[in-house]
Amino acid sequence: MKKRKLYSKKSALGRAVRSKGRSLAGWICMLALIGAVTSAGYWLYHRGGSETEKMHEKGPAPRVAGTLEDHEIAGPKERVRKKARAGNRVAFVIDDMGYDVSILDEILAIDIPITISILPHLPYSIAVAREAHRRGKEVLLHLPMEPYGYPAERRPGSGALLLRMDASEIVDQLEKDIRSVPHISGVNNHMGSSFMEDEEKVKVVLQDLKRRGVFFLDSLTTKDSKGLAVAEKIGLPHAKRDIFLDNDCDFEEALDILHNLVEKRDMWKTIIIIGHPYESTVRAIGAAVPVFRGNDISIAPLSDLIE
Repeated sequence: MKKRKLYSKKSALGRAVRSKGRSLAGWICMLALIGAVTSAGYWLYHRGGSETEKMHEKGPAPRVAGTLEDHEIAGPKERVRKKARAGNRVAFVIDDMGYDVSILDEILAIDIPITISILPHLPYSIAVAREAHRRGKEVLLHLPMEPYGYPAERRPGSGALLLRMDASEIVDQLEKDIRSVPHISGVNNHMGSSFMEDEEKVKVVLQDLKRRGVFFLDSLTTKDSKGLAVAEKIGLPHAKRDIFLDNDCDFEEALDILHNLVEKRDMWKTIIIIGHPYESTVRAIGAAVPVFRGNDISIAPLSDLIE
């Protein structure tokens, strides 16, 4: 069967892959104050413990673990940007980050505003978030929630929100999870097929996110999710996942999905795509970038697609 091409014959898919007068006493006082503040800041910065592990061999040694600084924790000052609405727009999110950093450079090197969604309490959760933020990418907390089959068949991992938790326990756990991933602008659920169907539990989570000034992306791991309805009801900025790009971790399948989006661009305006840190997924997204741009499809930051 002849393979379909992602864009025109002129650009084959194969080529796309890849103060005046202060007294002396005044100056002395000011310098003393600066010294005190700097010393306090240094102590706060380093009290988290050892941070000598490298993110990647060629880069600087980021902090792999430790206590977050106040400015890194999501709060009311972090708001969704105003959106420019024009033509087809796609946003890419890479889930399940934080286990390691083996593919992080490849993901961040793609010349698009890709969003990095990071699981809490993993060895590299903080390091990945800091590096992604440093390089201008949006960061999400990939919030673990109870799935179908828990605990016998499926486990969502550390920091999970469970149906047996009461409201105060949910808020406490959410606080810990948010503090484990710096610089977040939003949250999306990891698993949660069971939790997201419980409207009261979902409301507790989303009300807390609203208080913090961050948005919610519903990963839609269940068709009966209450996420969008609750977010709409309480006035929380939100969006939903439209496509999972790599259910089978297959390069050709991922390309076929992206190809179909280009072919059917007259049928949609915005699409949010979630992928995972697989080499095949990164290659497929990288290959599609010039194709999308060549067909007037903008690749936008996720926050631009939040309602």
